[in-house]
Amino acid sequence: MLAFPVRSSLRMLLASLLLIGSMAALAAAPGTANASAPKAVAAKAVAARLQRAATAERAADHRFVTLARALKRCQRRHGACRTQRRALQLAGRRLQRAQSTLNRIARDTAKGTQASATLPAPAISVSGQKLSWSAVSNVSRYVFVRKVTGQADQYSLVSGTSVTPPAVPGATVRYSVRADATGSAWAPEVSVSYAAISPASTPAPSSPAPAPAPAPTPVPAPAPSTSAAQLAAPSLAVSGKTLAWNAVGGVSTYVLATKVPGQADAYSAVSGTSAAPAAVPGQTVHYSVRTAIDGSAWAPEVSITYPAATSSSTPAPAPAPAPAPAPAPAPPTTPVTGNFQMGVVAGSSLNYEEPFIQSMGAHTARLNTSIDTTAAQLASTMDLYARAGIRPMLMAEFYARIPTTAEAQNLASWAAAYGPGGSFWQGKSYPANTAVTDIEFGNETSYSYQFSDNSLSTYAARAQSYALVAKTAAVAIRAANPNVGLLVQGDNAVNQNAWVQNMFKAVPDLGSYAAGWTIHPYGPNWATRIDSTVSSTKAAGSPDLPIWVTEWGVSTDNGRCLDDNYGFDKCMSYDEAATTLHGALAGMESRYGSRLGAFFLYQTHDQYATGTQTGREAYFGAEQSNGAPKGALTAEVKADLAAN
Repeated sequence: MLAFPVRSSLRMLLASLLLIGSMAALAAAPGTANASAPKAVAAKAVAARLQRAATAERAADHRFVTLARALKRCQRRHGACRTQRRALQLAGRRLQRAQSTLNRIARDTAKGTQASATLPAPAISVSGQKLSWSAVSNVSRYVFVRKVTGQADQYSLVSGTSVTPPAVPGATVRYSVRADATGSAWAPEVSVSYAAISPASTPAPSSPAPAPAPAPTPVPAPAPSTSAAQLAAPSLAVSGKTLAWNAVGGVSTYVLATKVPGQADAYSAVSGTSAAPAAVPGQTVHYSVRTAIDGSAWAPEVSITYPAATSSSTPAPAPAPAPAPAPAPAPPTTPVTGNFQMGVVAGSSLNYEEPFIQSMGAHTARLNTSIDTTAAQLASTMDLYARAGIRPMLMAEFYARIPTTAEAQNLASWAAAYGPGGSFWQGKSYPANTAVTDIEFGNETSYSYQFSDNSLSTYAARAQSYALVAKTAAVAIRAANPNVGLLVQGDNAVNQNAWVQNMFKAVPDLGSYAAGWTIHPYGPNWATRIDSTVSSTKAAGSPDLPIWVTEWGVSTDNGRCLDDNYGFDKCMSYDEAATTLHGALAGMESRYGSRLGAFFLYQTHDQYATGTQTGREAYFGAEQSNGAPKGALTAEVKADLAAN
């Protein structure tokens, strides 16, 4: 009779204890979850940043090699291909930034993990050139680091537990790996010593097979036909002033990087396995090369030290051609009145171009400079040109895009340093009138070739966005140095007057911020082009600002027929080119008078030796590629520069 009540009481006691324990657990659980949640969220955020950075780096690399192939295809058909060259330079800078961002995020996520790691390091091993590692529980991605002597450590994100990195012939490369998870330790480094390969002693055939068309997807993996060998770095060596490297199987296009102190890295697409780069007097220039294949490795850098140029020497980058014809008497030159200035357009290697510009007698030159270049990075170039008595007109370049607000405001630092009375000139003695007085805002942004979408609505939006950041730049420049003006693109290149109309739609008083309107009226219809700028800006209510012709020229290889000449005779002789230049310059002065603010001739010298190309872009020079005169044309250019 007593057993039932006792068992019932025990059951009730046990139930109470379980209930109390459950309530305690429930009470504790929220606190525990809240404590760990921020760490979990932070870990996911870091992983997402790393994934985005890795994706962006792969996209930038794909874009870079795609444009290198496009440049090489264009060169085979047309010659110099100025547009494609500029696109490759921009893509190279973007790839550098993308790789730098990925490296920074990868380093940041790894800080302190060796000492406080909560996840074990993978066990890494080497078999031939393949690296493998043990899996870390619940981890599918790993951060992989590659360390080549003389190069920045390169990080990547790898799915799976093995990888065969690109070979670097003749080098011992160190590797490590960690889990893509907070608290993971790095594996002890392992190394792979790659066999040396002798660079080619002679160039590859001059007509290699065309490079394969790039894949249409934005961030593809390497094509199935891409082998590990094609990703390997070429073995680069120097012989005198010539670079040579080994042929990589199945590759017909290589990308050569040129690194001149104080300048942005420059890139060129090369067929074959050797190159003789243009000399840069007085500089030690570093070079590297890679295949134009997604994900391929750069060769360890080599360098060439070029002797300083003497006052009597002239550059000779190409073999001397046959003697130029005797100069014909130049037509009489009439100076243009008002505040007009005449100069020349420098090529992409600004320091190399300076002796050519000086030999022509020019006292101002248009210098192509990326808009994100810092004032400090410009110092050596500014010093070189100022000492030569040449005033730079800086052209802030932003190819195929609209710059950011920060980039537009960066131009204020150029004005503060290099404008009249700027910080760069303090305590120095340079020839007079070498300070920067004008900055050109972009190059041919109103043209269609830089953008894939030129529909009326997109084109209008582009013009409006351009005007808004131009105003931002002008305000910043004016605050930093009121003696420096901003030149705004007024070139109605396509869609009739849509460019100017939409600029003023976004900024109705744009004329009060601009120092002048820039235009590139190549060809015999220059008057129609400039008239469009004059009439459309007037209709928008702008004051009569100066018209700056920041590019104009004629292409000639002394009667040899080229593929195009902007509507002029494609088989123009040097004498005919001189007459054409004189007529255009005199015609502009007569038609626009003192409103013609400037005329910059494109360009100082040919890009290729005479007789070697048919592309229009190769022969716009006032001189031949090695500095030899182009007869009456050279005489006309020098006379015009001296008179203006």
